[in-house]
Amino acid sequence: EPGGPVPQGCVGAGTGAAVGALKGGVGTASTVLDSGVTVAALVVANASGSVTDPETGVLYGELFQGRVEYPDPAAHRAARARLAECAERNGPPSLNTTLAVVATDADLSKAQAQKLAGTAHDGIARAVRPVHLLNDGDTVFALATGARALEAGRPLALNAVLAAGADMVTRAIVRAVRAAEPVDGPGG
Repeated sequence: EPGGPVPQGCVGAGTGAAVGALKGGVGTASTVLDSGVTVAALVVANASGSVTDPETGVLYGELFQGRVEYPDPAAHRAARARLAECAERNGPPSLNTTLAVVATDADLSKAQAQKLAGTAHDGIARAVRPVHLLNDGDTVFALATGARALEAGRPLALNAVLAAGADMVTRAIVRAVRAAEPVDGPGG
């Protein structure tokens, strides 16, 4: 439905996605900056690396965002055991590609949009470890509608857009994994 919420989890390109030993999928996130500029990300989380800390079982992206507390040692051991079982069941890592698009209504030049795409890769690195491996073809695209000018007289206003792009990619990966449900077939 145009203008409606974007389905997340095991939909579209996210149906067969996996991240490490867990189910991946499609995730989205967006924010409106103090300047009024909107920055959003849509990610297909499909990586060879893991999204979970093997010591705690907590999603890396949530640790980075400070949204969770570390569990007690018993929870650490249980999480490591579950992850080991998943890894054994799934076998060696396959060829994976995390795809992302970061969009903004800011008026960006081609070079600034390219910088946004490059900086947004940091969002993948915050949520997946290890990242950008030989098995991965991670790609981030950026687009800008140009509807909102960056604040005049603030040459560093672009930095807020760049930082938000990386943050939205991290949040979108967390949402993709949290929304993913098992499906029948590879990566299911």
